[in-house]
Amino acid sequence: MTRPGQHTGSTSAFVRPYLVTRGRTRPRHLLRPDTVLESGNGRAGPALAEGEYQQLVQLCRQRHRSVAELAGTIHLPLTATRVLISDLVDARLLRLRVTKSYTPTDSPAGNRPDTSLLEALRAGLVQLPDQMQAESSN
Repeated sequence: MTRPGQHTGSTSAFVRPYLVTRGRTRPRHLLRPDTVLESGNGRAGPALAEGEYQQLVQLCRQRHRSVAELAGTIHLPLTATRVLISDLVDARLLRLRVTKSYTPTDSPAGNRPDTSLLEALRAGLVQLPDQMQAESSN
């Protein structure tokens, strides 16, 4: 049992995303997990020049990254990461990378969507507990 003012690991895991997003839970832009971002040419205001915002910009300057990859790299839930990315897109520090649009005929399965992205995501998620355990032992 915890007393008021006493923090547990699970409590701080929920509080951090809330604080980082300033309580916001909905991004202003539609960002799918597979949406690819690249760095933009905007300027960071004081609120966007620190912490997770700076990490997101630096990661996208290194190479184009997906929303899901960014969320995993900065260790924030996908929803919280989407809120932060929306702020950066508004400030033109990040921009959505335009890629070839998907049409059902692109799929080797005909009218069914290609499942290779889902299979790759599943494989990455299966490996995630092992990676987290390795990082915590270092």
